Amino acid sequence: MSRRRTRYEIYADLIGIVARKGFCRVTRASYGANLPVDRAKKSLGFLASRGFLKEEDRGDSKIYKITKRGLEYLESFKQMRRLFAALDEETTTPEEAKALPHIQTKLILGTREAKINEDVNVEIELHNAGKSAASLIRIEDIVPQGFELVTSPNFASVQGSTLYLNRKELASSRTQKIRLTIKSSIDGVFTLKPRIVYVNSAGRQSYSEVKPMEISILPTAVADRISTGFKDLDNLLLGGIPENYAIILTSTACDEKDLLIKKFLEAGTTNEQITFYVTAELMGAKNFAEMHQTSFYLFACNPQAETVIKSSPNVSKLKGVENLTDINIALTSTLRRLHSAIAAPRRACIEIISDVLLQHHAVQTRRWLTGLLPELKSEGFTILMVINPQMHSPEEVQAILGLFEGEMNIYEKESEGGSRKYLRIKKMYNQRYLENEMLLRKEKLLD
Repeated sequence: MSRRRTRYEIYADLIGIVARKGFCRVTRASYGANLPVDRAKKSLGFLASRGFLKEEDRGDSKIYKITKRGLEYLESFKQMRRLFAALDEETTTPEEAKALPHIQTKLILGTREAKINEDVNVEIELHNAGKSAASLIRIEDIVPQGFELVTSPNFASVQGSTLYLNRKELASSRTQKIRLTIKSSIDGVFTLKPRIVYVNSAGRQSYSEVKPMEISILPTAVADRISTGFKDLDNLLLGGIPENYAIILTSTACDEKDLLIKKFLEAGTTNEQITFYVTAELMGAKNFAEMHQTSFYLFACNPQAETVIKSSPNVSKLKGVENLTDINIALTSTLRRLHSAIAAPRRACIEIISDVLLQHHAVQTRRWLTGLLPELKSEGFTILMVINPQMHSPEEVQAILGLFEGEMNIYEKESEGGSRKYLRIKKMYNQRYLENEMLLRKEKLLD
């Protein structure tokens, strides 16, 4: 039988679960820490009251987030646990030590360098050099943050970054190889430092740490791509939107959509690329127009533009979307003023598609876009357009989506922390891209 956990071990388990998840509800923490819900709730509340966790209301329930103090506790607890394990070893007589299992470990990586979304084979070799059998409990920190588990042994199960081995027995002088496959959706240098937890026949728990190894995950870039300004999205697009490509973003009104558009515009102005922005939104556009008068061109399709935005050579004020000819004239006039030689990529974000579709319906909107898209492409533009599909009938939406080579979608779904926004690339004609689902975190979009 395994010994009972101390309350400090329970606290460490709960804090560790919250740290791995980013935020956590009571039920998920209860399941991960193997505690009754009422006890988990009480312990989480206690930790929050002492500053080790942060408690927030989310609808009719509470979620818990990690704090700096909680991370410090977790690290201190791990260090103390290693010291206690060392003390146990020191108080064990030589005769007792010979009778105990002793797990020697070796970490083998199929490669030390891989690309985003590329499988990495991992093998952990466990050899029992002791005189008695061991029951393998778990391998901690086997899945680094940013990675996901692709395959694992059929006798094991995974929770967060831990692989549970379900007390698989390892006899004396025998070797067990644990093979699994992981992959990363982000680039960077990561350290794999798993720790094996096992027990002897009396339930005494021991640990064996693997010599850490680093693995480099490289961005998978394709030539002639235009950065979206958001690194995680560029990774899905294998470097960005293809040059002279027209891609449409389908999304309801939400902060994440607005932040992605802002990132796209900022990427253009930062690199001093000619950037067109056709929008009915004024406040954010006003700031861009005033700060970047030589590279940013605003086409404000709003009757209030005359009073809200200062007149400037890089600003075209339009009364709305009722007259598409006026919008075309403004765009063509600005294009003629630009230097004819295309020294760098150009980008355009057109955010009025839903307004135009409501005003002119599918036939006229298709006719307008059929003329506009080729003209912008001929001038070296990569185009991002935005539509709110919930404002229109499915037939009208499909009539517009078919004009674009690429399509991205922001959608909402329930997860452990409540309702979250995700992005997925739905199509990229004749182009390679990653089909991964990407969680949109506001804090990352605001960086």
